[in-house]
Amino acid sequence: MFGKKLGVVAASIALSSVVLSACGGANGNEGATQNQDAKPAEGKESVSLWMFDADPMYQAAAEATAAEVGVDLNYEYIQDETYKTKISVALAANELPDVFQQHAGKSYRTPVLQSKTVAPLNDTLDSTGLGAKFLDNQLVKEEDGNIYSVPSNISTTLVFYYNKKLMSDLGATPPATWDDLQALVTKAEAKGIIPIALGGKERWQGDLLYNMLVARQDVNAFDNAIKGDAKFTDAPFVDAAKQVATLVSSNAFQKGFLGSAYLDAQELFKNDKALIWIDGSFNFGALSKAMGDNLGYIAFPKTGVEDVYSATIGFQNSAAPYSLFVNNSSKHVGKAKEFAIKLSLKLNDEFVRKGLPGYAASEVKSESQNEQLSAYATDISKTAKTQAMWFGLLSADTGQEYRDMTQQLYGGNLTPEEYTAQLETLLRSAE
Repeated sequence: MFGKKLGVVAASIALSSVVLSACGGANGNEGATQNQDAKPAEGKESVSLWMFDADPMYQAAAEATAAEVGVDLNYEYIQDETYKTKISVALAANELPDVFQQHAGKSYRTPVLQSKTVAPLNDTLDSTGLGAKFLDNQLVKEEDGNIYSVPSNISTTLVFYYNKKLMSDLGATPPATWDDLQALVTKAEAKGIIPIALGGKERWQGDLLYNMLVARQDVNAFDNAIKGDAKFTDAPFVDAAKQVATLVSSNAFQKGFLGSAYLDAQELFKNDKALIWIDGSFNFGALSKAMGDNLGYIAFPKTGVEDVYSATIGFQNSAAPYSLFVNNSSKHVGKAKEFAIKLSLKLNDEFVRKGLPGYAASEVKSESQNEQLSAYATDISKTAKTQAMWFGLLSADTGQEYRDMTQQLYGGNLTPEEYTAQLETLLRSAE
């Protein structure tokens, strides 16, 4: 079967949580690397940690965990795209820190496991009793029976944000349908306002937008195609590709969007230059802080035959979540394991404190959510299905080729029919 060839355990997951924290280095410390090279106290063990999540919550939790475990911490934040390259090199050379964070998805998780550089955590989870704190199915057990990681983030989904000020200036309302969205794009473009900011350089934003458009055409299209019960040249995939081409031809995105970095595009939205920002739910906190009451949110519009509560696109799946791994070559591997597990639980407490459901039991009290996040939480509770992003379900090589092809669709180098034909060929031949 096609699904078995790709090694896909599940193409869609039940969303168990919503998220406020940053993912992929979207908040603060933009493009920078922070390295706290404090020399360990005499006789005291040290733990080095690499992170790409820029939310200050992560560093604060890590420092608190280090104090609790009794180790000195060497904390290094690395901007997201730089991190992806650095971690790949480190895996190949076995030059990893003691503990490191990794992105969600099979494309990122599989190379870590295949490198044989990470330590199983079963013994420490059992000996400390901390394994019992994690909720069912939140610790990923691999085929060899070992648990190699603990969660570092909760479930995130694609979100349709909009700028309330610009929407009011246009005398418009948020779009409910594809026709509404097209009309809004035309109106904004005519007024010199960027309709939709898109960071095309890193490719994933355009990739996820296409995934979402397909899900709105047919909530089960990807699942059926990945199992071999349908084709990627079927109508939902072609129609969604045509919608992408329409957005591009109508100047829905900023000039030069294919070369725009994610953070640069985000700044356009935050600074009243762009009307719409289609991004992850992880950015509610950062955007609310930057824009205040000017930040708007709606469920992704009904751009196809499916209802707005039929499905959404998730940034991770249950078999390959955002995770913390421990280097099996660490000089202090025992302490590193304890640190990673306790850091995961401390981060969970922070999610719960912010009023969000976590991945483990917690004794902290939750705080209230802001208006936009509360609306999102309500919508998510009504949403029937969360489709994991396609990239995260593919092997690393196939995933990269898939994103390159999608970039060509956005660049106008492939017609919708050519794109879907190549998509069918690529994914059918994937191993």
